[in-house]
Amino acid sequence: MKTGHRKTFILTEKPSVGRDFAKALGIRGKGEGYLEDDRYIVAWALGHLVELQEPDAYDPRWKSWRMETLPILPERFAYRPIAKTRKQLKIVERLLARKDLGDVVIATDAGREGEVIGRTILLHSGRIAPDRLRRFWTSQALTPAVVRAGLENLSPAADYDRLWRAGQARQIADWLVGMNLSRAATLKMKDLFSVGRVQTAVLALLVDRRRERDNFKPEPYWLLKVRFTNEKGAWWGNWFRKTETRFAEEPAARAVSAAVAGKNGRVRSVSRKKKRQPPPLLFSLTDLQQEANRRYGFSAQKTLSIAQTLYEKRKCLSYPRTDARVLGTQSVGMVKGLLGDLSPIYPGIFAGVVDRLASLSNRRVFNDAKLTDHHALIPLAKLPGGAGADEEKIYDLVLRRFAAAFHPDCEYEATEIVTEVEKETFRTRGRIILKPGWQAVYDAETSPKDEEETALLPPLEPDDPAAVAETRVDRKMTQPPPEYTEALLLREMTDPGRYVAEAALKKIYRGDVGLGTQATRAQIIETLLKRKYIVRRKRHLVAVERGCRLIDTLRALPATRPIASPEETAQWELQLERIAQGAGEADAFLSKIRAFVTDAAAAFKSGSGSGSGPAGGRGAQKLGRCPACGGDVIEGKKGYGCAQWRRPPQGRGCRFVIWKVQAGAELSEESVVHLLERGETDLLSGFRSQTGKTFSARLRLTSSMDGVPGVVFDISRER
Repeated sequence: MKTGHRKTFILTEKPSVGRDFAKALGIRGKGEGYLEDDRYIVAWALGHLVELQEPDAYDPRWKSWRMETLPILPERFAYRPIAKTRKQLKIVERLLARKDLGDVVIATDAGREGEVIGRTILLHSGRIAPDRLRRFWTSQALTPAVVRAGLENLSPAADYDRLWRAGQARQIADWLVGMNLSRAATLKMKDLFSVGRVQTAVLALLVDRRRERDNFKPEPYWLLKVRFTNEKGAWWGNWFRKTETRFAEEPAARAVSAAVAGKNGRVRSVSRKKKRQPPPLLFSLTDLQQEANRRYGFSAQKTLSIAQTLYEKRKCLSYPRTDARVLGTQSVGMVKGLLGDLSPIYPGIFAGVVDRLASLSNRRVFNDAKLTDHHALIPLAKLPGGAGADEEKIYDLVLRRFAAAFHPDCEYEATEIVTEVEKETFRTRGRIILKPGWQAVYDAETSPKDEEETALLPPLEPDDPAAVAETRVDRKMTQPPPEYTEALLLREMTDPGRYVAEAALKKIYRGDVGLGTQATRAQIIETLLKRKYIVRRKRHLVAVERGCRLIDTLRALPATRPIASPEETAQWELQLERIAQGAGEADAFLSKIRAFVTDAAAAFKSGSGSGSGPAGGRGAQKLGRCPACGGDVIEGKKGYGCAQWRRPPQGRGCRFVIWKVQAGAELSEESVVHLLERGETDLLSGFRSQTGKTFSARLRLTSSMDGVPGVVFDISRER
């Protein structure tokens, strides 16, 4: 690339990427925070170097948290340096002011967020003529060849203005929602609460799951299994009748069991189908986080941190913050080289690799149409010595998934047998592996599990005799939806379509749009934990009363309900995606966000218990009737008590109170309302005994010795 006597300035997102550029270009000169030779200056950000200003920078009235100053709606937005990276920003600003610069190349990560990082730094650092701004863009690993080829094929930065507009719109929308609703919720509930465009939708998933489990009423059902025999062998069959597979009443199951016991039947049908199962797709970050959580119990943040270390420090994994499961067509040569390098080092894993699959014909791996900002996560080199045990686990997951991608399909025979006796039918399923293919990469313990049964079956044919040798009636109970593990929550953050009613939005969620991004999902979970909205219990994530209370409060007002809805987040994400594609307008999107926060602030102001006055004041929300005196129960700072507690001057007033924190768990307004209306709450979780053990219970009103009703734990009816 020719730039005359002027130097080309290259801005990367992180130091390690800057060093990759320097290596590819042969730059050896070092400065503080940058690298330089007679042709190039390579400097880097440290992620975001600037952030949106605080409210009081626009108007001093917005410094104090007061309901009457809401909504906070600056006409124009400005940026400020992030304190901890101010030094690097000053270095970049000084370099950009040099007189010997020619083109300025934005080489931050290829994607919406990378565009925001690059543009905001340049915007804050001073005006640069648009015709000097160029964009380096690649989704491949930054090998020297890729760097040099990319610099020979730079695009005008204006070609990516749509991504900048979408990224900045997302940034401003998050600021508007967070600043306004966090203040409003805090003032209303008289405690510090944080509300976010994405984090609150994720919290809503966890709150809804807790409620589903707390309110779940298990019901019994019965299954009938029969063991058949003939001269060819024995097999078990499960009773079914059309679409029914279980009995709602035990007598019905016992009746069928008695009717077939000791009888002779026949094999009504045998279906054998040869099937092929292709290798799993390469890892995206979220896929890796799910697998590491399922297999090792790693948190999403831990997996990301390890993968980042293997990328930056160990240099043996590709860039981890990716949502792609494929490689680009330009990566074929790189893959062939990797297979040749890794096969001798890990012969047991790469022994079954088929050379022809490392070609453009393998569209499960090489597919530009499904490539996003970065290609899938793959190994780039041998795991170096000195790596820790957890690093070995993550590297091994990525290594095996990569090797499996270039193995043949797993071939197997799926068998379904229907046996009939006394006009009752029984289904048997089995599976025989014919050629393991890619499954040879995994041993029995690490192989991805398949849902089909794997029973070894005799070689039965239709009309073969079937004698009933044994019957078994098993009593089962319906189960509540499972508690969220991080793996399950990440899956639903990636594809939360089942929470969305509109068919159009379901299509969105089957695509690339989800709750958060590959880079932010782990941090969203950690934020919810840090703010004590949820807790970890072994491998599960569970909403606690504080989180439930926030969601209840937001859903109580129609104007704020959308922020606690994954569906609304889907609508917003769709609009941002359209802006990124050049099909939407950022101004129109932000106008809707401004209208939303305006309506939300007005709803909080007009709603009772807004928090603009003293706790327990005249405008406090009435939660129910006091069981002691019939007065109104309202919310105070530490409890929910009777409004008559300071009735002057006769007597000392009513002393009824329900403390907000019970055995370490905070009660929500909804639970208090149920307690006052019905005398007991739903089954609640998150309580902790004096020995430190967690337990679930209902709270029940009871009379104390002095006649003032109190609250006791009822664990005798815990389901």
